Amino acid sequence: MPIKAKPFGCQAQFDWGADIHSVVYDGRLSIRVLRNRNNDDGIEIIFSQVDGFRLLDEVSLAEYWIAEDFPSGYPVLEVLDGGWAKEEDKRLGYTQQQREWIVVTTGACVSVFSKHEPEIRGATGLSRL
Repeated sequence: MPIKAKPFGCQAQFDWGADIHSVVYDGRLSIRVLRNRNNDDGIEIIFSQVDGFRLLDEVSLAEYWIAEDFPSGYPVLEVLDGGWAKEEDKRLGYTQQQREWIVVTTGACVSVFSKHEPEIRGATGLSRL
């Protein structure tokens, strides 16, 4: 199923070693992303409220990346059509009003249902966690 998404936040320099470092849910969802294999400080994406989230290896989402107009160079995208929400609508047999986000790396990816925009900031001390 193709995906239509738009970039959220600013572009970030990530290399092929970029990956999800951690996902923590404690009433809010915090996703820490390493930019490269050197375990740099990376970024932290924080959702103040979530309705659901899932982590999948990027290979499981390969059908998304082949879309002609799939935005690249942005670690956070807002999904406008397709994606996990569309899969859930098909599975349930009715349409839910879900706002969906996806955190993209060359390793794992995290899909998030949240009505609120995430906060993106530089993360510090990731290699010490």
